[in-house]
Amino acid sequence: MNNRLVTRMAALRARGGRGVAPYVTAGDGGLETTLAVLHALDAAGACCVELGVPFSDPIADGPVLQAAAQRALEAGTGLDGILSMLQEFRCGGRGLPGSELPVALMSYVNPLLKRGWTEIAKRAGAAGVDAFIVPDLPVEEGGPLRAAAEDAGICPIFFAAPTTSAARVRAAAEASRGFLYVVGRVGVTGSGTSFDAGTQDFLRRTRALADPLPLAVGFGIRTPADVAAAVEHADLAIVGSALVDRAHRATAGAADFVQAAAAAAGEYVLSLVAGLPAEESAA
Repeated sequence: MNNRLVTRMAALRARGGRGVAPYVTAGDGGLETTLAVLHALDAAGACCVELGVPFSDPIADGPVLQAAAQRALEAGTGLDGILSMLQEFRCGGRGLPGSELPVALMSYVNPLLKRGWTEIAKRAGAAGVDAFIVPDLPVEEGGPLRAAAEDAGICPIFFAAPTTSAARVRAAAEASRGFLYVVGRVGVTGSGTSFDAGTQDFLRRTRALADPLPLAVGFGIRTPADVAAAVEHADLAIVGSALVDRAHRATAGAADFVQAAAAAAGEYVLSLVAGLPAEESAA
């Protein structure tokens, strides 16, 4: 598959590297803010970005991301606007160059399904989306999404959790491209994940079951130490609630709302990237 995410992950694996994958709620603070934040994350060394489509019933999200989705919806954010903003991110504008940073679109199933899998995959691919992450779509029901996504050159990404059976982990890995999204603990986003011996054993077993597909670990990662622990048996650490919260809080009373959010997001991810282990060539 000729895809930015696949290419980036293959290069990361080839040099024995690990990466940080920030999550951003599209439209939180307006899509102009989201565009500036994406550029800041690219400059800070993010390996890829998970771009969330705001939804009124985000069942997997904790309070921070629920609040961000609500702010984005109140600002009038919709899927068409998000894809137009992403096209600008790809092509450049407003004095900024185009970007090749891989972007995985995270959406609950309804906003995508109502467009039809084939139509939305074509539209998303043309806009510069590299992957679909749909947390409320089980792998057993994901065949139509997978087919439409792959036809459009987009990676379908499915999930594994500590309660997932070995057979289901294998099925999710076989259906995924780019990486397998591994939930570090049971629950919703935001609460801290303890990377204790039990969690590391789960990640080690999942890595063996999914190999050679890369793993991305999410839910509750906040600090450089969390990042280092998360990538002990995985390729990417996904950081969402902590980043969204920092960017939002940085805008309080700011003279330049957009730049305050972008600067806070970029500085935070730069600190997380510093927590990654030194790269060792896999050759």
